[in-house]
Amino acid sequence: MSYDFVLFETDGDPGSARISKTPLTERIDFATPATTPVLESLASGLAETAPDTVTLDDDAVYLSGDRCLYVVTNYNSAEEATAWLTTIAFDYGLGLADMNADTIILFGDEDSEAVVQIDGWFSPAFSSYGLPHLLVEVMRLKDTKTPYLRVTRASDDSTFIQTLYEVDNKQWLLEKSTSGEVSSSHVKTINDVITEINAWFEAL
Repeated sequence: MSYDFVLFETDGDPGSARISKTPLTERIDFATPATTPVLESLASGLAETAPDTVTLDDDAVYLSGDRCLYVVTNYNSAEEATAWLTTIAFDYGLGLADMNADTIILFGDEDSEAVVQIDGWFSPAFSSYGLPHLLVEVMRLKDTKTPYLRVTRASDDSTFIQTLYEVDNKQWLLEKSTSGEVSSSHVKTINDVITEINAWFEAL
């Protein structure tokens, strides 16, 4: 059984972390074909960089639609393929979609100045495009896991901003730390959280 990924040039925030709810579905399958030098180079040489643990069939890497590169792997090596393609996407400033999981893994604007964590998930880079969708995921987790998100400066783990959704009060606790000094405040909406986190990141 195949497990499919798509590397793509970003057009900005796709509007959702679910591929089926974004313009990516149109771009991948139905748009007028277009490509870039980066994608063309990857199309011709990506398979040679695959680790031994990732199974690729012949013609497993091919250009598709509007600035997208399809990569067909094997279901049994999906975890290893995710790690490999995440590195490739980050190195080339591309987005990465997991077609089988209907999920955007990388949005294409990731910045390694900070790392991001929610309960059960970690990213080695911060994405402004991805932030709203991660916070929506935090809301979904509120009944089963700790509904928090933390963004930490990669070079200094004492510098961070984190938010916790307080279910009973229906508000967000925000905590900021610089060199161990922590300040806290409350905001009401996801948009307020997004504004605060983006402002914090831009000031790094």
